[in-house]
Amino acid sequence: MTVHELTTLEIKVFSNAAVYAALQESLPSAGGKLLGVFASDIGELSQVLILREFADANALADARMQMLLADNPLGVGEWLVKLGSQSYKLFPFLPAIEPGAMGRWYEFRTYSIRQGVLAQTIDAWRDAIPARTALSPMVGAFTALDGEQPRFLNIWAYPSVDERARIRAEAVQKGVWPPKGGPANLTRMQSTLCAPVAFSPLK
Repeated sequence: MTVHELTTLEIKVFSNAAVYAALQESLPSAGGKLLGVFASDIGELSQVLILREFADANALADARMQMLLADNPLGVGEWLVKLGSQSYKLFPFLPAIEPGAMGRWYEFRTYSIRQGVLAQTIDAWRDAIPARTALSPMVGAFTALDGEQPRFLNIWAYPSVDERARIRAEAVQKGVWPPKGGPANLTRMQSTLCAPVAFSPLK
C-alpha cells in the first residue's frame, strides 16, 4: 500500500537559504520518492514542508527512523527548532502524484471531521472533485494514518494568491464546492499557503 509522509520543519528565522541548500543535498538519500519541498508564506511562518511517497508503511517507518536517529536530521540540525511527521493515504479514487509544474502557490488544508463520517466524506469528494479540478489542479487528498483521527489533508495548486481567491469564490458560486454535506462534518480547519523551493519536483 503506497503511503505518503508530510514532514514539517520549523526552522530558525531567516535560515531558509541554508536549510534549502542542506535539504537539496540530503533528501536524495533520505528514502522515498520526493514529491515536493515547500516554504510556508501565509499561515505559520518559518516552516518547510516536505512531501514524500513510499512504497509501503515499512519503507516509510525505516526512513523516519533513519531521520530520527541521525545526529544531524536531514542535514538541517543546526537550524532546526521543531520537527514533525505525519503519515497519509491518498484517497482511493485519485491517481498517483506526478512531479511537475502545477502552480506558483500550494495550499495545504487540513480538516478534522466528526467520528464515523470518513467513508461518506471520501464518497462526497469523489463526486465533487471532477468539477472542482476543472477550475484549478489538486495535488492530492489524503486520509491521515496517525495523530488526531479522523483527519484529512488536501493540497491545491494556484497560479497566484489573487487567483486562489477568485477560483474559490467561483467554485462556491457555481455550486461545485464544497462537496455536498461536507461542511456539516467538519470540526476544525487549518490552512497554510506555501511556495515551492527551487529544487522541488512539484513546481
